[in-house]
Amino acid sequence: MRGMCLTIAVAALVALPFGGSVQSQERPIRIGSSIPLTGGVAMFGQHSRWGAELAVAEANAKGGVLGRKIEVDFQDNRCNPAEAVKSVTQMLAEKKYVAIFDGLCSSAALAIMPLIERAGVPFVVANASATSIAERSGAGGNKWTFKVNPTDASMLDALVGWLDKEGKATNIAFLGEDTDFGRAGSTGLESALKKRSLKLAMVDFFQKGTPDFTTVFAKIKARKPALLALYAVDADFQNAIRQWYTLGGGIPLTGRVLVDQVPKEIMDSGFLDGTTSVQPYDPSVDTPGNKAFVEAFRKLHNVPPILVSFESYEAMKVLIDAIRRAGNDNPAAIRDALATTRMPSMLGTTIEFDDHNLAHNNAIILTIKGGKVVVVGVSKT
Repeated sequence: MRGMCLTIAVAALVALPFGGSVQSQERPIRIGSSIPLTGGVAMFGQHSRWGAELAVAEANAKGGVLGRKIEVDFQDNRCNPAEAVKSVTQMLAEKKYVAIFDGLCSSAALAIMPLIERAGVPFVVANASATSIAERSGAGGNKWTFKVNPTDASMLDALVGWLDKEGKATNIAFLGEDTDFGRAGSTGLESALKKRSLKLAMVDFFQKGTPDFTTVFAKIKARKPALLALYAVDADFQNAIRQWYTLGGGIPLTGRVLVDQVPKEIMDSGFLDGTTSVQPYDPSVDTPGNKAFVEAFRKLHNVPPILVSFESYEAMKVLIDAIRRAGNDNPAAIRDALATTRMPSMLGTTIEFDDHNLAHNNAIILTIKGGKVVVVGVSKT
């Protein structure tokens, strides 16, 4: 499925045709993006797109970069590695994109990495969280991939550190989707617990699109863990939470629980009180930059940003900053500029990449009390 090439203005997004090469000073600077616009995680793809579009709109309102407007060609990968390869291969063949942006799903991002390495085009990862992305980047071999968001391993180490201080890190069960995202969650938790001479009580996985969690939930409850670490997103997360609620729960949740995606009636009931989660972002972060971002995002879309909205917004700003500092639209020059990034984050830290081309921003520790999400800690990843 071909995406729409968008020139993004402050108040409207105006579709323009493709044409020309990235070297033409009369043409806009073009960025390619392969994200899920349909399928089970389409809502995340939409928020990722909105975040990136807002960053581009703000840049274009100030004259763009290098005196040229920025366009982003969003193409659908349905969170499927094969679809991601197809869309990115086609974009790279056209040789008119200065960089490839995101992939959103970890399996899709990992599939894109060899393509951009062979093509010599920077790949900026905004949302995919698998630790293996960073392990294979920079000193790990792929010098063209830059990961702006934290890895699962670094976030889970922050979470387990907090749980351990609270005396809650023992006897944790794990349930995750059988994908690179889910498996990164289990290995990340195992690693963080091992540092503290602990281990997971049990590990289980489910296939994406699983309609019935009754059997696996019954097995988990029979083991009587103190906490259940849940790694699921979008439709699977909603389905799992509703079935957990119907079955009466009884075990507090932890891990990468998407607290902003919990159905309102379940959140308001207090059923999930005691849940803990670690995320790269929460809209309540009290900094001037985040307040301005939340206000601008709400004004455009009538909903608050979620973590992927934030990650795509900030990662796109990192890419735009690198293009500006490169001084031209040559992909190799942009790659070199990305490597020397030092940009303030609206979370209050400075974004810069380590030798694995991984940035280390804050992790936000959240809990649910009285049916409300509360920030209980912030930790550098």
